Amino acid sequence: MGMLALSIGLLSVVLWIPLFAQDDGAAWLKRIDNAERIPHSYGVVKQTITTSGGSERTLTMSAWSDQNGDRSLMVYTAPPRVKGDKILQRDGGDNIWYYMKRRDVTRHFVGHTRRQKAMGSDFTYEDLAQGSLTEDYTAELMGSGEIDGTNCVKLKLIPTESGPSYDHLILWAGEDDALSRQIEYYDEEGHLKTLYLTDFRTVEGRKFTSRMEMNNHREDSRTVMEYESITFAKKPDGWIFTRDALTREIK
Repeated sequence: MGMLALSIGLLSVVLWIPLFAQDDGAAWLKRIDNAERIPHSYGVVKQTITTSGGSERTLTMSAWSDQNGDRSLMVYTAPPRVKGDKILQRDGGDNIWYYMKRRDVTRHFVGHTRRQKAMGSDFTYEDLAQGSLTEDYTAELMGSGEIDGTNCVKLKLIPTESGPSYDHLILWAGEDDALSRQIEYYDEEGHLKTLYLTDFRTVEGRKFTSRMEMNNHREDSRTVMEYESITFAKKPDGWIFTRDALTREIK
């Protein structure tokens, strides 16, 4: 084989490897979406925020989702100071509203404003959105490893033009069930925070994570969200995902 032919052959191999990794990454994003996107749900969630100084505050909420997570509503039920406050997410997280009951004020979050912390937690408003990975990111398969005894694939996720505001994410998902186990969030300055997904349960035939812990590495704080109960059986009424519902009582 001549040197030119050899060089072309080597170049083809070099180009093929990242292209194959990207194709494999896209296939994994579809698998993860299929495993994690839920047609509809209702749950009761406890949220515990721990500051860098070690102080804690606990909030509870009722949470509904519909249309495979493209729209959701969270209604805070305790403590009294935030009872009745709501977070409405539509269009896969492209549009988010926060309603503060005691002031009867509604704020609309779009674009970069979605980066703001939700209720002072380590989750931003865009973190709480349940959009589609295949729509929000492109992915590259980086390898594999073990998270909490589970064999996982390691993916690098790059936001699309209309996707979240992070520079990139590193996501670990189970090889067998395609459920996320750990997500690292990076911005322009580097590693910002890590989400740990644990305590997997099976309810009504569906396996899901019942505990999500977001650790903010720069602020040395963390927020834990735990499902106290959940059901996937009943489709929520469509009206609760409208702006008019923000000022109405929802039971």
